[in-house]
Parts: sequence; C-alpha cells; structure tokens
Amino acid sequence: MGEPAAPSLDSRRAADILTMHRLARKADGVQALLRWLARRTGCWAGLVDPADGVQAASSQGCSSDVMTLVTNGLHLMRERKLRTVVVCESPGLSAALLAIDIPGEQSASVPSGLVLAVVGDDPLGTAAPADVAPLLGVCWWATETERTRRRVEIADARGREAVLHLLMSGNLTTAHQIAGALGPRLYDPCRFHVVECGPDRRAETIRICAELTGGRAWIVRCPVYFDHVLVVAPADAPLEAALTAEIEGCAVGAGDALALRDTAVGYEQAFHALAVARGRPERWARFDATLGLPVVLGRHGRAWADHLLAPLTGHVPARAADPDSRTLTETARSWLTFSTAATLHMKIHRNTLASRLRHIESLLRLDLELVADQAKLDLALRIAALPRATDHKSAPAAPAQNAFDTLLHLPAVQEWALTQLRPVRENAPTLETTLRTWLRNDTRLSATAQALGVSLTGTRKRLMRLERVLQRSLLRAPDARHDLWLAVEALDRHF
Repeated sequence: MGEPAAPSLDSRRAADILTMHRLARKADGVQALLRWLARRTGCWAGLVDPADGVQAASSQGCSSDVMTLVTNGLHLMRERKLRTVVVCESPGLSAALLAIDIPGEQSASVPSGLVLAVVGDDPLGTAAPADVAPLLGVCWWATETERTRRRVEIADARGREAVLHLLMSGNLTTAHQIAGALGPRLYDPCRFHVVECGPDRRAETIRICAELTGGRAWIVRCPVYFDHVLVVAPADAPLEAALTAEIEGCAVGAGDALALRDTAVGYEQAFHALAVARGRPERWARFDATLGLPVVLGRHGRAWADHLLAPLTGHVPARAADPDSRTLTETARSWLTFSTAATLHMKIHRNTLASRLRHIESLLRLDLELVADQAKLDLALRIAALPRATDHKSAPAAPAQNAFDTLLHLPAVQEWALTQLRPVRENAPTLETTLRTWLRNDTRLSATAQALGVSLTGTRKRLMRLERVLQRSLLRAPDARHDLWLAVEALDRHF
C-alpha cells in the first residue's frame, strides 16, 4: 500500500477557516484568533492602531526590530495609500500588514484604523492572514460594542445612584431634573422597597421590577450591599408579593407611603422590614408604622438640635480643599446610617472617612465610638431634616442648654419609648437583658458576649431573635441601635 496522500491546500485552508470561525465565537475572539495565527504562521501577530500602538497581540511584548518593521509598514501604507503591504528589512524578518474593516465603518483606501500586522520569517506563507483579517474586524467590533454597552450601563447606574443620593439628602429639585433626563420621572408620594436577591440576580430583579411597575419605578443597584436592589415606586404600585412570587428565594422589605422628601426615612423603614421578611414564609414585610422620635419631639427638639449641631452647621473650613459644613454633615448622616460602608455610599477612601469623623467629633465634642453620642447626633440630624414650616413660631421652645434630659421626660417621648420596647417585654422578656447589655457595650458583639457569659454565636442568635421580635434590623446597618438606646435611656431616666 502506498503512503497516504498529503492533504491538499484547499482542504487545509477549509480546515483553517473552520478553526478560525470556531475561535471567533469565543468571548476573547480577538486574542484567540491572534494566538492561533501566530502558531499557524510561526510569526508574531498583532492588531495595530496607528495612533495608539498595539491594541492586541499574540504574545506580550515584542522586539524593537518587530516594532520598527511595523512602524515602517504603517508609514508606507499611508504614504502610498495602500491597504496591504509587505516590508522586508532583513533576509529572515518580514512584516505583512493588512487593513482591517470594522462593520459599520466606511472602508477607506488609506487605512486610518486597525491594521493586522504579521511579522516573522514568512508571514504570507499561508493564506491564513488574509482569511483571518475579516473575522478579526467582526470580533473587534463585537468587543468594542460590548465595552460601549457596559460603559453606558455603568453611566446609567451611576446616574440613578446619584438621583437616589440626592433624594436621601433632600435635594429634590436636582433629583427631579436628572430623573427627567434619564427616566422615569419621580412619583410623589412613593414607597421604598429593598429587595434582597443575591448579587448574580440583580439584573433579573431590575427587569422584573420595571415590568411589575409598568416602568414607573426608580430602580437602583444598592452601592453598599451588593445583594440588594433599591426600588422607589409609586405609592399605589403594590410590589412585595408579586416580586417574591416572581423571584425565587428573594426577600422584600417595604416602607410606608411617604412624601418624596422623606426618601431617607423610607429606606430605613424598608431595611428594617427586610429583617422581618427574612424570617417569614411569604418572604416579604411592610414596616410596622410607628411615629419616629423626631416627629414626636417636633418643635420641642428643634432648639436642642440646633444648639448641638451649631458648630457643625456653622463650620467654615480653614482651606478651600478642606471639607465644608455640608460635606461633613452628609458624611455624618452616611456613617450613622451605613457605618463603615459609608465609604461605598459616598465613594470615599476609608482614611478620608476616618479623618472627617475625627473632625466632626472635634467640632461637636462627641465621642462617636459611644452609642450614646451616636444616638444624640443621629437624633439631632433627623430633627434638623424635618421641614421647618411644621414648627409654630409662637410656640415656646425647650431651653437649648442641657435640654436632653428634659426632652426624654416629655410624656410623648415616654409613650414612644414604651412602644419601642413593648414587643420585647410582651413577647420575649428574657431578651431585654441581652438588648440592654448590647447597648451598654456600645453594640460590640465580643464585649456583649463576654458580659453575658455566652459565646459569640449565642449572642448573635439572641440578637437575630430580637430582630424578629422588634421587627427592626440590629446586626446590619442601617439598624435600630440609636432608637433603642434612646428608648431605654428615656425609660431609665424617668424612673
């Protein structure tokens, strides 16, 4: 029997083309094609942009001789208005350059975009470079299109996050302007929802939320918790039950129907409701509406809050680069709400956050390591955020100096405090000791566990049970530690 016949050039080329098409379908099609071309020809292969240099290559780095050949070839292509050129500087080194056509871009006689460069001993020894060039153009177009799509998505997400940040800061006018450009418009009144769905399901959750609300909801990927989607929906758009039915395993917390200016309150309500939803079979819950302490205090707390915050609100930085009063106030609000995750919320470095907090402590003469001082600052900021128009100018105000004790003794505050602790006293009285110990140790788990004489795991389980009883979040910010400290302090000072 004779030797098997060598494959013909046509059959080899057909096999090459099949291989190239298979590689072009990969996510990294450009790199895969260039690596294959280098193996097939024994040469260096790369995509070259005359303005920006090598955009992609079969291997990292190349010799100066290779780049010199490529540069000379590009110069020759522009000078002679060629789309293909071969440059040979030495017997063992040649460069073949082929202009790449990008779909959607008009082909030109003189290449102004990408060029395929193949450099080696015999770059045109096969038909591979000519056959791979059109596929490289398609793959490059697909890659750039995907990059553009991602950039648009990122820009849109950041715009939506900025609108939410403006709403939570009370800047309604600017929020409406940006929302009007991005769409949809903001509805007032609204209901805040926090959807816990897992980081890999946020895109699906956003799509379903948009469908269920007819595109009327303002939907944002939470910048702090990567498994949360935040939804500000019209108050008349019930969403919770429908979402949990559509998205298996998700949990939804919803706040009250509130005015748009109270978006920050709505977020905290929805977050607390989410802590309850996790333990319910239906996996959703609405906030158990109870008047917040700032509303209970009303005009009585205004003078005290203004006095406490005066060094902060009146602060003028010594240098233009230093944080001003507004920046420090927003930092305080963000940190009191999100703790160390304020760095994600405000897009600042942790050292910047620490520096600003030290500055705030110095101005207000507070120790923000202590829950007591955190609670006072949080209360003062929430009172300051209330619309001033609700105050009666003729009504007497509580004295600014040393007014905190007086405020806690007000009958309305006592009633509010009893309401906060009633679920524990009626449904789990043995857990009140855990709650008080946790607050007394500035909500530090290790110190609380040591004081109780139980393990960290046991302490965490008790606090998780308290979350279900109180229907408030305790272990994950924003939590109810400040309200609970105020409630316990009010009742203890009364007796």
